[in-house]
Amino acid sequence: LDTILTATAHAVDTHHDPGPDSMLRIAVAPCSPFSVTADLLTESAVLARDKEVRLHTHLAETQDEATFCRERFEMTPVDYVGSLGWLGDDVWFAHGIHFDDAGIAALAAGGSGVAHCPSSNARLGAGICRLRDLREAGVPVGLGVDGAASNEASSLIEEARHALLFARARGGPEAMTVRDALQTATIDGARTLGWDDQIGSLEVGKQADMAIWRLDTLPHADVVDPVAALVLASPPPLELLLVAGRRIVAEDRLVTADETRLAADAVRQRNRLLDRQPRPGVTGHP
Repeated sequence: LDTILTATAHAVDTHHDPGPDSMLRIAVAPCSPFSVTADLLTESAVLARDKEVRLHTHLAETQDEATFCRERFEMTPVDYVGSLGWLGDDVWFAHGIHFDDAGIAALAAGGSGVAHCPSSNARLGAGICRLRDLREAGVPVGLGVDGAASNEASSLIEEARHALLFARARGGPEAMTVRDALQTATIDGARTLGWDDQIGSLEVGKQADMAIWRLDTLPHADVVDPVAALVLASPPPLELLLVAGRRIVAEDRLVTADETRLAADAVRQRNRLLDRQPRPGVTGHP
């Protein structure tokens, strides 16, 4: 426990930049309630608030987790983390699929946010988040792509599309609009991170973070509403991406690094890892 907390404190002290133009912020993020101890969760919350950084963990991702919390702690996942100091406007949770009504109300009352990962949730068969209920309760909800092990595409604009489709699959055609989806991908994501004073919308004084997509290509040209074209049609070419005013992508190509070299490096690292383990056959569920 002490080793983990000391290393975490060192990471915050060394790398965290709380300034308005920051490009690197650290959050204290033990993995999940079922994989770390109550002491670590409690002390992580104390550390984060002492250092004035945010808290993050996975929560209510699977039904098994909800069952585990009931059997082990006689509480729901939200009640459990709440008992350890993990509800507040400095906290956001990944996934949040299996919240009950009381859990959603507790999140809203505390101001805790949720990173909704619809593609990963579907790929893993974990379930469909109660997105409409969370938003209507006032819970800040942004979008996440999760990790490469559960979302090979890692495309935020695809997450917006999937968020809308799954919300409607669960709650009907009125559950979410294309503008709701775009809002969830932008300013609501910034709210979830407690960073909406600097990012998430195009306003004077905020960071110059801008994405410009081409909607004049064949798959998009006949869609009258540009937001519908962006969210519902196939992912359009990214004409320009600026981060803090710096050009990162131009004409759908990364300009800050050599994509071919990065791909080759990725293949080498993949093969290196595969060579280190016996492979009697292909396993898993791609």
